[in-house]
Amino acid sequence: MTGLATAGPVSDVLCAALVYAYVFIVLFVVERLYKGDQAVGRKILHVGIGNVVFLLWLPTGPWTALVVAGSFVVFTLLITRRMQRRFLDELGRDGGRTLLSRAYRHVIARLSTISVSAAGNEFGLVYYCIAFLALAVLFYDRPIVVAAGMLPLAYGDGMGAVVGLKYGAHRYAVFDRKSIEGSLAVFAATAAALSVGLAFYGMPLAPAVGKATAIGAITALVEAVTPRGLDNLSIPAAGAIALLLLGAAP
Repeated sequence: MTGLATAGPVSDVLCAALVYAYVFIVLFVVERLYKGDQAVGRKILHVGIGNVVFLLWLPTGPWTALVVAGSFVVFTLLITRRMQRRFLDELGRDGGRTLLSRAYRHVIARLSTISVSAAGNEFGLVYYCIAFLALAVLFYDRPIVVAAGMLPLAYGDGMGAVVGLKYGAHRYAVFDRKSIEGSLAVFAATAAALSVGLAFYGMPLAPAVGKATAIGAITALVEAVTPRGLDNLSIPAAGAIALLLLGAAP
């Protein structure tokens, strides 16, 4: 998470505050506006949370990255269906009287409906945050690499699912059923979003577009051959490795 200044307590706290505030806003929007459509809510989360990479320009240390990104892993575990059932059972013993019980039922239990398997792999959001955790800790001082991993996942995979479900007329299967239309959407959305991301972190426009286009093609291929749910791990890894091999800007 490079910047113009040297990493220190102030920038650590400010970066963490920005990230938490943004994620809270996304969660609030999802909880308020998805209107019972779990698939829509899931995709709002999928795309929206990926934009957190644009908040990593403040200089921070690896421990800040570990704490912030790690907290998201814990939170997404808490909103999976099986964890929801376990905690509701435990909290139900107090009759819903404590503040913790009321808060859990009002907030986490509402959000957990988005994580159910009918809207995708139950642990997909957990894998998403694990990928962010790994990239944030390994490349805390090179946010352009984090962007190369997370933007293909947020926009490429997110738009591929939407387009594939609605317009996927030409189907194929490796491990899971995909569509040519969905794969093309993965490519196009990755190329567009990552071009912006690479340029945002200082890469000149022409090489940014060229590398983003190449990573878009790699992302579409990886998404096509990865079993359902695991693409939330394979796509970020492929995007980050591809940028490193192609030559990431300092």
